[in-house]
Amino acid sequence: MSLLTIYQDYPGFLMTVFRKQRLKNFHLRQVEVNTHVLCYVAEGSAEITVDGQKQVLDAGKLLLLRPTAKIEELRCQSGPLHIYRLHYVEVRHDQHESAPERKGVKVLAVSTPASFLTVLEELSQLTRKRDYSSFLRSQALLYELLGIVDDEQKKNEEKGIGAIEETIAYMQKHYRESLELGSLPKLAGLTPSSYCRAFKRATGMTPGEYLTGLRMEHAKELLAHSGGSVKDVARNVGYADELYFSRLFKKREGLSPQIYMKQSEQRVVVVSKLFLQDHFLAMGIQPIAAPSFPNYFETRTGFPSYLQQKLRGTKALNAEQLIDPKEILTLSPDVIVRMNFFHNREAGDWEKIKGTVSFDGYPNWIDYQTKLATLFKKESQAEKIIKHIDKVEKQARDALLPVTRTGEWTMIRVLKDEVRLYGVEGHALADLFYHKLGFAPDPNVTHAAYKPNALIDLIELNPERIIVFWSEREHVAALWNNPLWRDLRAVRENKVYHPANHEWDPWGPFGREHTIQRSTAYFLQVAQG
Repeated sequence: MSLLTIYQDYPGFLMTVFRKQRLKNFHLRQVEVNTHVLCYVAEGSAEITVDGQKQVLDAGKLLLLRPTAKIEELRCQSGPLHIYRLHYVEVRHDQHESAPERKGVKVLAVSTPASFLTVLEELSQLTRKRDYSSFLRSQALLYELLGIVDDEQKKNEEKGIGAIEETIAYMQKHYRESLELGSLPKLAGLTPSSYCRAFKRATGMTPGEYLTGLRMEHAKELLAHSGGSVKDVARNVGYADELYFSRLFKKREGLSPQIYMKQSEQRVVVVSKLFLQDHFLAMGIQPIAAPSFPNYFETRTGFPSYLQQKLRGTKALNAEQLIDPKEILTLSPDVIVRMNFFHNREAGDWEKIKGTVSFDGYPNWIDYQTKLATLFKKESQAEKIIKHIDKVEKQARDALLPVTRTGEWTMIRVLKDEVRLYGVEGHALADLFYHKLGFAPDPNVTHAAYKPNALIDLIELNPERIIVFWSEREHVAALWNNPLWRDLRAVRENKVYHPANHEWDPWGPFGREHTIQRSTAYFLQVAQG
């Protein structure tokens, strides 16, 4: 049987437009699509409404649109949006039928983002050329991309990937309402028992625990800043019964809502390269000013997105440059908390300011939390925080067993001009992933912290699996042009994992829990794929 006979029912496709774009403060309205569109988000986040369906596009997500789909609105949510946009048309012949119908809009996560991005980068280079050979090669890459997309869609249809994320988004939107948890399995298209198991695998919590945590975080923000009564706060986060809310709050946070409100009044300024505001927020203290990194975190304030809402009203101090003590004094702080670091040129000025507390760095996040708790007489809250994170870590470790029970892992960071190889101790990443979550390190990695300029070390190691942290996708894509990299076992066997981990920060309790939840969801999805 000839190939023509086998594939005669399938249409051909021709690429018409390819764009690599960086959009900032972008807002699009009312556009009708007249071709097939494949749009991959490399960095950033956006919200799109197509044919009445609202979708969130995060890094690593793929948007698929069919002809006649109507984009009603597209809005960047935070920072610049880096996308690859590909338009293609169907080549129709008399003997061909149309491709199987799919929804006018589809959003799915790519399970192999590093290799997918590599194909897009190669396609980007080819489309700049005008010769016939480049045209043919670009068409071949188009079909390679479409093959990957079709495989991803089949996986999603067979395994329901993304259903849990949809219900989490639903909870985040409707947590203020009297939300019926029994309706969530139906929303996900799963049986109640299957849904609960899948939800716990993805988050380490039951749906009820997740919803309670979501409500409590918003309650703490309202208690600290809204000026409303406890009764008002309870109703604003979905609890009609003030007494029930108060009991639940005290059980979770270790103190009553009334005491929490009172203790939130101290005026604290954080001057540090580390996000100590994370530790303060966990103890119920919102700093009046705290460090931000506007060139790293693509949010309006320069705070990571998971702290953005919690730090509403906190002045952002640009920690990428020297912070002027005079600027801080205008805020009339009660306490200034700063860290001692090498080459800290302004240290002398800070030491002269009344109320300044300085201390050295510590090996792990618990030491920071305990030190700050002692300074601010929050020992009971710190103990509760530490126990909570320990519970989250253990739940995630159990959930990740299908991923971690076999194989060895190596962690790297790719910068523009170097590759860093992380060790087995002395760093927050090693502590969390190797010692808490159960990822087994390559036995040949024995150093602490990380090795800079370690590409040759990595090649000699020839690891089985590689996790890429805190790396710009264009830097990772550039590394794929190196034949030594492509010859690594992990690369050849497609075991290089590059989740959207720009905001994974295991040094503080909120950042650590955020990292655990996101990494657990990512690796469990990889395991399912």
